[in-house]
Amino acid sequence: MRKSLLATTILAAVITAGAAHAADLATKMPVKAAPVPVFSWTGFYIGAQGGYAWASNDFSNSLDPLYPSTLLAADANYNLDGGLVGGVIGYNYQINKIVLGIEADANWADISGSGNYYNGIATSCIQSNNDCSSKIDGLGTITGRLGVAFDRVLLYAKGGAAWALVKHTAGSTDLEYPEYSYSASTSNTRWGWTVGAGVEWAFFNNWSAKVEYNYIDLGSSDVTFNFFPNAYINPYAATVDQSINLVKAGINYRF
Repeated sequence: MRKSLLATTILAAVITAGAAHAADLATKMPVKAAPVPVFSWTGFYIGAQGGYAWASNDFSNSLDPLYPSTLLAADANYNLDGGLVGGVIGYNYQINKIVLGIEADANWADISGSGNYYNGIATSCIQSNNDCSSKIDGLGTITGRLGVAFDRVLLYAKGGAAWALVKHTAGSTDLEYPEYSYSASTSNTRWGWTVGAGVEWAFFNNWSAKVEYNYIDLGSSDVTFNFFPNAYINPYAATVDQSINLVKAGINYRF
């Protein structure tokens, strides 16, 4: 009887000690941390942006359409600059570190400049003794994007189509005989191509900030100045070459 009681007591002590040791081991086992979610650039986004632009404007092949042999019109080359502000919409799709995307933006702009050329006979620009002037009132791009993601930092290049709303003016002011003054303006939407590059940083789950550079080439376009009053001078035609450099900063919201 005593031996049975002693055996029972020893067995209970062993079980209790084993349970205590197991509990102690459980408290000493390292707890595995939950995996950190991997950031993804995939999804639609909209944004706002602003920036600064500088551009070149080159008139060439200036002529009188009625009398093409005339040499009264002179070519003019001058620069434009100014600011822009607008909006952007796009979509990204991430595959491992590669980010593919498409993006479109439209911007109100105030990019302007003027100039003339002295041809040895008269200060003229498209038969004008006033400066010629040009202004870009709006511009935008439709591009594809290819980037490499480093977690929340995205480096990317882009390329595609570009457009701009362009206005040119020319004329002549005669202070002595104002009735002989004349002027003209011509406006059109120019299309061309663009390339660029930038960096974007996702500083919050759905918010990111970017800085990028774009080069836009609008190519060559023929314009005609129909002067008013046209009784004093014939219309004049010219070829215009334009290119634009843009530096933009913006903020995007991703859905």
